[in-house]
Amino acid sequence: LQVKRTFSPLGFSKGRLPDDVMGSMRSYYYNNGDPPHRVQEEWSTKGLYVNYWESDCNFIQIPWELKKLWQDRLKDVVQEWVGVEIEQTDLYGVRQYEAGARLLTHVDRITTHAVSLIVNIAQGDLTSPWTVEVYDHADRLHEVVMEPGDIVYYESAKSLHGRNTPLAGGYYANIFTHYRPIGDPNWYKKENPEGTPEPLIDVGKCELVGKPDDYSMGAVKCENPAIGPHLSPKMFTAESGEDLYQWWLSVG
Repeated sequence: LQVKRTFSPLGFSKGRLPDDVMGSMRSYYYNNGDPPHRVQEEWSTKGLYVNYWESDCNFIQIPWELKKLWQDRLKDVVQEWVGVEIEQTDLYGVRQYEAGARLLTHVDRITTHAVSLIVNIAQGDLTSPWTVEVYDHADRLHEVVMEPGDIVYYESAKSLHGRNTPLAGGYYANIFTHYRPIGDPNWYKKENPEGTPEPLIDVGKCELVGKPDDYSMGAVKCENPAIGPHLSPKMFTAESGEDLYQWWLSVG
């Protein structure tokens, strides 16, 4: 295991954008979301974890001045969640996925992506939720539903994440931001400092109490309620690469 350090009990959490940031992002997106501002993103040199050869992946460039404004505001939001001082390492987007898009399960760059943020700016014409799939510190799958204005914090160099279920219709527009502890590219080699929340490993017996498609609705009830409402109704755990492959097959 390359990454020793953790920051949160589950490795992720869901929240909301501050109203002023959401207003700014949505205004920019709706005024610049069509061609020629929206272009097809180049993926041939970026790997295969997005199925760009089956579904268009589009990109809307953000002006530097506006990007800096969003970076500063979002860093404060993430820093409050993570509980340590952090520095920005990247902000990417706006990326717009189209019908059929899939994201293979992966982790991000270790030295720069200690904690990250998914920002959902806009979506439309979906026929079913396109959940963020993220694995907690005990390898349990959570499927998080996002609406415009929602954010998902996640420990992106440690917690496996993706969206293997194809996007059902419509489009989905996101921004991604990434951070690490200030001036510390070797953060991942270090033990947790005093005061870090303990990873939530044992939650007792769990059972399905909702429907198989009740995502982010507490469909799985565990003896320890700290597991939260996002545990996948499929009650899936990934212990190997083969498990992840079988998951990709089962939902595609």
